[in-house]
Amino acid sequence: MQIETSGAMPFIPEKLESERPVSDVGLAVDVGTTTIAVSLWSLGTRECLATAAEKNEQVRYGLDIIRRISFAVRPPLAGSAQVVESGPSALHYTVICQLERLFRQAVSTAAFRMPRGIHPNVKRIVITGNTTMLSFVCAVPVDGLGTAPFSAATLFGFASSWGSVRNGTCSHRCQELDIPTPEILQKFSSSVISPETPVYFPPCIGAFIGADTVCAMLSAGFPVPGAEDSRAKDYESPVTEPLMLADIGTNSEIALYIPDDETKAGKILCTSAAAGPAFEAANISCGMSSVEGAIDRIDYNGGLVCHVIGDTAAKGICGSGLVSGVATLLKNRYIDDNGVIQKAVSRLGDGSACIQLTPAVYLSQQDIRNLQLAKAAVKTGIMYMIERAGRIPSFCIAGGFGSHVELSDAYLTGLIPSELGENCRHLGNAALSGAASLLFSKYQRHKAVEIARKAFQINLAAVPDFQKRYLNSINF
Repeated sequence: MQIETSGAMPFIPEKLESERPVSDVGLAVDVGTTTIAVSLWSLGTRECLATAAEKNEQVRYGLDIIRRISFAVRPPLAGSAQVVESGPSALHYTVICQLERLFRQAVSTAAFRMPRGIHPNVKRIVITGNTTMLSFVCAVPVDGLGTAPFSAATLFGFASSWGSVRNGTCSHRCQELDIPTPEILQKFSSSVISPETPVYFPPCIGAFIGADTVCAMLSAGFPVPGAEDSRAKDYESPVTEPLMLADIGTNSEIALYIPDDETKAGKILCTSAAAGPAFEAANISCGMSSVEGAIDRIDYNGGLVCHVIGDTAAKGICGSGLVSGVATLLKNRYIDDNGVIQKAVSRLGDGSACIQLTPAVYLSQQDIRNLQLAKAAVKTGIMYMIERAGRIPSFCIAGGFGSHVELSDAYLTGLIPSELGENCRHLGNAALSGAASLLFSKYQRHKAVEIARKAFQINLAAVPDFQKRYLNSINF
């Protein structure tokens, strides 16, 4: 699976720890709703020695955050003779077992890059993610995240040990878990990580603006608003123009830095747009991950021409292929501005319209509508933030999906407003690279805490004309 693991590393003012043993390494982790990515770094040289990534196995309990929260707070099954794990236990042990496997994979890969006889010794771990995903990692209750006023049991920003994280006892907020099943106990019987290894969880801003957004802001170069900290003045030049960041995915987070002016201090505004799983192609008829056999680009040359990862027969279409395909269909009038199919119409078994891309892959009318709904949520958030900025900001796009989508396709479909023009740049997996910087830098940890403390969270749904804005953004 092609999951983005590289990204823009933020500035680290501290000197290299060159006196460290060669074997000392650290792990940075980004626990996303759809994917989990891990990078392993030499603590002495700050070189990335290995990466590992997989689809988040929690998808079996729900494709999006809301479904997983519902699973986590469900009551026990009454009157059943079958032994069923409770929601919190199932979600916690699933992600911990997956992290153990990814850690082993990363350590094994790194061992081949080290001198013969040297084995990686993990000394530090930083785990980032949105507020809900970190709650599952730490076995913290998510009851408050499912209903208004949407409050988190903790906003993290603390350190613990890997043994405590695994056992679900890393915080006084942790809830009691079921006794691990024999299968879990077998997986827990050995670990490449010492139980005493320190684990740091960066701070979250709110219920739906998590530590991953804070880490991405570090990578994008967001300053601390109104910072009087002499360290910031010593290390960083002032940011004098608005700066916006969008991490586009199942739950898309958008952050905006508004600089100081003569009349008022600068500020950071954050919001989230529940785009749903369309960008991951999870609710698309022939949707699949960006692996071999996935259509990732569609061009037009007298007809539709599909580019397939691995140059093999097409098995489905991934998120970037979906955006590329809809942009091409729109440009060549296969669909109109409302998203309605106009030509090359095929029919599904229920009589509904579709466009056949290959003998095995098609896009249905509902697929196009799902993309429209997802992009409308993101565009509404971005446009609202542009208005708050007062002028066109520099724009950073982050995340696996954002790193692979063509900006021209994003402009054409309206996913990214054309007003942003040439102001866009890709950051890759900014959350993971920001988390990696926290392995090395006390300054960046301090900055992350200050950004989270001073950022202001906006609930888009509470904006008076949100529904009108959203509906006006659906059409192309």
